[in-house]
Amino acid sequence: MAVTGSDRIRRLAGTPFEIGRAAGQALGPRLAENIERYLRERPRRPGALDLEALHHGALPWLRTLPRRFQDELEGLAEGAEVPLRRVAEWNYVELCVDDGCSGFVGRLGEHVWVARNNDTFVPGLWGYVTVREVVGRIPTLCFGMEGDVFPPTGINRERLWLHHQALATSDGPRPRKPHLPGWVLLTDLLETCSSIDEVEARLHAVDRDEGMLLVAVDGKTEDLAILECSSRRHARRAAAGDWLAVTNHACTLGGVDADEGSRARQARIEEMATTLCERSAEPDLPESLIAILADEGVERRERDLVTACSNVACPGTGELWFTFGGYPAASRGSWQRVPWPW
Repeated sequence: MAVTGSDRIRRLAGTPFEIGRAAGQALGPRLAENIERYLRERPRRPGALDLEALHHGALPWLRTLPRRFQDELEGLAEGAEVPLRRVAEWNYVELCVDDGCSGFVGRLGEHVWVARNNDTFVPGLWGYVTVREVVGRIPTLCFGMEGDVFPPTGINRERLWLHHQALATSDGPRPRKPHLPGWVLLTDLLETCSSIDEVEARLHAVDRDEGMLLVAVDGKTEDLAILECSSRRHARRAAAGDWLAVTNHACTLGGVDADEGSRARQARIEEMATTLCERSAEPDLPESLIAILADEGVERRERDLVTACSNVACPGTGELWFTFGGYPAASRGSWQRVPWPW
């Protein structure tokens, strides 16, 4: 059966618990099957949590999250009739894996565009869109897995786009200072921030459990930023011109040295972006950015780690493109435009 965007877009509204329960009811037994597959097939880095530690640590970890997220996860478990511990393990495992992603953000013509490959594991579970309207929070549209509470990519009704990419760090959160996993913080930022300045203020107030590269675009002002974040510090990456490429190493913050794969992917994006920007003031969009993401020097095509889903977007105009199934996603995915929901 052909994959269509409408089959993979879900809109939810209400309290966090109500949203979680509705998502769980819609998924039913499929959620348990997806969790089982994800935990079975997603490799963990050497020295990471073993299965026993995962089983024992997941629920206590869930209880450290802000109440808003505990409520949605509890609703998801109830709605799908899945033990809460299992839902917690599905999210807790993210603490013990490494991903690698690639991206571009820049001014092309009159607007800022952003493009990203989400390079991760178990690609068959990705390729879904969730529109959430949480009571008292900014509505969001996010790209990730089915039922995912903490997707890696999203935009809110204020046209603030955020996505995160992995970044190794040598520090840890400060004692007695609030801290969250980067993927949890991203969802919270989308639901509470209207500008990049507000995002930076939140990064000052809350530490991260790991490093991350946060790509931000404010479609209202056409402002853009790459925020390099260790657990305790963050810095805005300086741009030499109107665009920036980003993979999985810091260019401004310092810290852990980049691996050669990350440097090579960023160099290839920079080479192609330079050619694109020199060739025409009005490039062919989104096709030109899809071509960058699909390049063999950028897209991940390994046996386990693969480009599972990809995005191209113009937050200022509300133009959103995503891959619904098919991988490597940038070159073989089903690229479709996602309707602006507000």
